[in-house]
Amino acid sequence: MFSLFFRCKEHFTLLPFSVLLLIDCSIAFQITGAQGGVNSSTGVRPLRYEIHDFANSGPAFDLFILALIDLQDVDQPYVALFEQLVWQHAQDIANLYPVDQRDEYLNAALTLRVPYWDWAVYPALPDVVAEPQISINTPNGPQTVENPLYAYFFQFDAAGNGFPFSDPMANFSETVRWWSPNTRSSNQSAATAALLANAPTIQSLTYQLFTSVTNYTAFSCTWPGGQWLTANNIESIHNSIHNSIGGYGHMQFPEVAGFDPVFWLHHANVDRLFAMWQALYPDTYIEPTVNAYGSYYEAVGFVDSGTTALAPFHSDSGSSLFTSNDVRSMKRFGYSYPELPDWEMNPGELAANVRTAVNSLYNPSSNSTVSSSTRWTRRRSSSIAENFGHVSLDLARRLRVNNLNRQWSITVLVDRFPLDTSFCIDFFMGDAPDEVSSWPTAPNLIGTYAQFSPANVTMLHPNGFPQGQVRGEISMTHTLAAGVSRGALRDLSPRSVTPLLRHALNWKARTPAGEEVPLSALSGLSISVSTRPVVPRNTKYSFPVYGAVQWLSSVTEGKPCGGPQPHVHGMF
Repeated sequence: MFSLFFRCKEHFTLLPFSVLLLIDCSIAFQITGAQGGVNSSTGVRPLRYEIHDFANSGPAFDLFILALIDLQDVDQPYVALFEQLVWQHAQDIANLYPVDQRDEYLNAALTLRVPYWDWAVYPALPDVVAEPQISINTPNGPQTVENPLYAYFFQFDAAGNGFPFSDPMANFSETVRWWSPNTRSSNQSAATAALLANAPTIQSLTYQLFTSVTNYTAFSCTWPGGQWLTANNIESIHNSIHNSIGGYGHMQFPEVAGFDPVFWLHHANVDRLFAMWQALYPDTYIEPTVNAYGSYYEAVGFVDSGTTALAPFHSDSGSSLFTSNDVRSMKRFGYSYPELPDWEMNPGELAANVRTAVNSLYNPSSNSTVSSSTRWTRRRSSSIAENFGHVSLDLARRLRVNNLNRQWSITVLVDRFPLDTSFCIDFFMGDAPDEVSSWPTAPNLIGTYAQFSPANVTMLHPNGFPQGQVRGEISMTHTLAAGVSRGALRDLSPRSVTPLLRHALNWKARTPAGEEVPLSALSGLSISVSTRPVVPRNTKYSFPVYGAVQWLSSVTEGKPCGGPQPHVHGMF
């Protein structure tokens, strides 16, 4: 019923959410998940908790931090289920506590599961991830320790750290986020600033993913093949979070992203979103598809399906490998999430429970319209950037942008490998700032499209890049709704919005290193704008009803890489 993995269409094939990326191919390590605390009679399973709650859980959080420290001290970690190893280390650590605390820590260890970070609700980088040191209760009493969620320190030997010399991350002794060549250090505040700048569009896209995307293929990946009404998909949202956290750092590049400890909190959340979505739409799953990229295990052009081996992840200690069909349910791995108590609900009840949770988390509002008489924090200005900028997630929530009677979106269609690295496209209402370094957090930023590509694409594909395109979406309803509330725009109708966007919508592209990329260098790039009417939800159990998509070619016509309704070229 639930998917626990995320298909990444790269040469290295898969990034399961729970698997270490350090691989010893000579070892077949059975992945079972953390099975402690599972009630075999009732089916009750321990929950993964949101990191902000989990950080206040006392013994469970103490054990999690100490288990991570143990894991990071291991010289030769092999392929394993991350949660499984954390749980195993926690059992040993719990036994080291003084007798008067031991039972409490043993009980916490038994049900310990990895936390997730719901960045669609709490967009700022969590404090427990951003601080280099952290205070916990250890078996030797309260101590301040090096924070294993802050960075991973690479294990070096005579041969180095194992990275190709051409990789831009090869020379770092630890994982970095928004590394600055001037200060030669990470910049955690820059990561939070980028996350906050994209928070309104991320929350809108997350909500609409649940409420309007009902096909598994359309939901799960950036591949634009087939018929789709929206370019919104969980892979593209996932890519945006990687970009915002990484900047010029490890989370920006898929070949090394898994070394940053925040990777696990991020991917646990994507796993959760997968599971919640599948509770809503349990009858759609992986459809056989020709994979033009291949993997180290499969040749280019193989048919990817629910029975494809997920190498190198073993379901036993021998040669058996997991398939997508094998990991469709969380039950096999012994965990669940707060929104998914499947042991006490039938499928219909579970879906209703998820709908209520989705509304509460990502659209906590009643029916709403926005008019120019609805004034918030700013008055109308002569500047387009001022009238439509400075839209925080808090303002977007107050404007109830996910429950308005019309939604507006930007669609990006581009070749999978137009550059030999990751890149971003920033969208602005008004002109972009002069300095590229200001683009990710500009006050008039609408949102950022992120292409999550290895820094060594040429090495991965020495015979030429595979052909194919990918898609993504940026929600801009929050920007337009802010303009309406400030009296700068009459309403959200196409008649009012189209002339504004034709004049004011702009976009620029950049690399992770902060260099501008000419839009003409991004082969296959097509930027389109669309809108659709919405009947807002009227109960906590219901979702909005979306009308037909209307493509507005006049908005982008004549602009660099502007296009009409997207037309897909090539295959996945």
